[in-house]
Amino acid sequence: MIPTKEENPKGLHLRYIVSKTNGKPVDQDAEYFVMRLDYGGNDRKHIDACRKALLVYANEIKEHLPDLSEDLINRYKKMDNVEFD
Repeated sequence: MIPTKEENPKGLHLRYIVSKTNGKPVDQDAEYFVMRLDYGGNDRKHIDACRKALLVYANEIKEHLPDLSEDLINRYKKMDNVEFD
């Protein structure tokens, strides 16, 4: 189980409530990790790491989910000058 903010304030802890846009419930046993991808936050180093992680994910799913991979790479590589095959 992921700890609460009180239990682990500076490390991994519950920060967000995740829901589906169609109103269906999410899997109660699933774990999700939310990353900020725009540059509106105060911690540029953190956001840069999030964007790089997303691009690695996009590259890894290229064969399995090609449309999603292409959309993610096209949206975020332009801003970061990251190139993938």
